[in-house]
Amino acid sequence: MQKLTREEKIILEIQNNPGIRFRELMKMLGITNGILSYYITKLEKIGTVHVQRKSGVSRFFMPDLTDDELKLTKYLRMPTPKKILVVLLEDKELTFKQITEKIGMAPATTSFYLKKLVQDKIVRTTNNVLKKYSIIKEVQIANLISEYHPDLVENASGNLADIFSSY
Repeated sequence: MQKLTREEKIILEIQNNPGIRFRELMKMLGITNGILSYYITKLEKIGTVHVQRKSGVSRFFMPDLTDDELKLTKYLRMPTPKKILVVLLEDKELTFKQITEKIGMAPATTSFYLKKLVQDKIVRTTNNVLKKYSIIKEVQIANLISEYHPDLVENASGNLADIFSSY
């Protein structure tokens, strides 16, 4: 078996972990900041890796992901938004209070991430008497979770497992 080059290892980690942050990647590969910076710059210049830089945070993706997939994978790498998306996939439509209870987070934290998910058109709200939240692109999110977070599918309740198996 041929040993992978450092570039191949970096690409493989990014393929398996789209949206991975610089420090996470550095830690996973066991390489220094300078070495990783060198290779990322090189891979970005030749178009092998897409880098998204926001607020001092760099996230790495393969260039074949769509803008929607970039947004979704970013949220699926964060614990609270991932929990919100999973409970909304499972229950289809929930009130703010129900989401807060199911994910076990403080209302302020839940509110912060729900607002971001709504702004990015991943989650929608109904304007009935009781405001409810639901996912807009259910199939796309289910596919991304099953591809990049299979552990969530394995640990899912029966209802959620049925959702994944139907796509």
